[in-house]
Amino acid sequence: MKLSQEQHEQIVFHLQHLDIDSQELFEEFYDHIVSSYEKHLQVNPDLSLKSHIWDYLQPEFGGVGGFKDVIKKHEKTIAWNVSKKIVITALSAFKGKNLLYSAGVFLSTWGLMATSKNLTVMVGLIIACFCIPMTIVIKKHYQFKKSLRESNPGYYRNLRNGTIMLYTTLSLSTLYNLGHLVSKSLDSHAGFNHLYTQTALFQATLIGLAILYCYTMLTVMKHDFKTKLLTT
Repeated sequence: MKLSQEQHEQIVFHLQHLDIDSQELFEEFYDHIVSSYEKHLQVNPDLSLKSHIWDYLQPEFGGVGGFKDVIKKHEKTIAWNVSKKIVITALSAFKGKNLLYSAGVFLSTWGLMATSKNLTVMVGLIIACFCIPMTIVIKKHYQFKKSLRESNPGYYRNLRNGTIMLYTTLSLSTLYNLGHLVSKSLDSHAGFNHLYTQTALFQATLIGLAILYCYTMLTVMKHDFKTKLLTT
């Protein structure tokens, strides 16, 4: 149904009153309120939107507290779904024809390290694989924030975007800390030093894991990272 500007603002005010600040939940509850109001209008044409929200919707969810419980549950579900999507995407690299591509990439990196024997190449590839997703996340996040400023829809974040950004940030931070740990271990552990600096198979495995991470995050971002708004 077509809402007036006043009705739209009433819904936005109510959702903000419930501390709904994410795109997914805002749009979901916005649509729910509109469709529910439309059904009740068929029974009571004189029903105002404000009365519908307080007399029908609030009791339906168990009041403000019930609303907020539902919101928390939805937020956890969305974060879990993104996490599950990341794991499934990573595992898909080892299924069907993707397994052939993965094997080809691994053998290529193994050959590269066996012939070049250059640690700079390995370190450079690993850093690039972690920095590329982070760079794209920052760019997409800027696009999303720009859309928010232009449209002012009533919310200011996207839960899926936030979860993806958290993973990329934590991954880059982990790589940084592992780099320091490896640097210290090279001097104190001769066996690890030989494995890290002389064993092409081990080096190719590290590069392969970095490429897998890069592939996974770019794939998830392509389908789940939102840069545009959908709210009316």
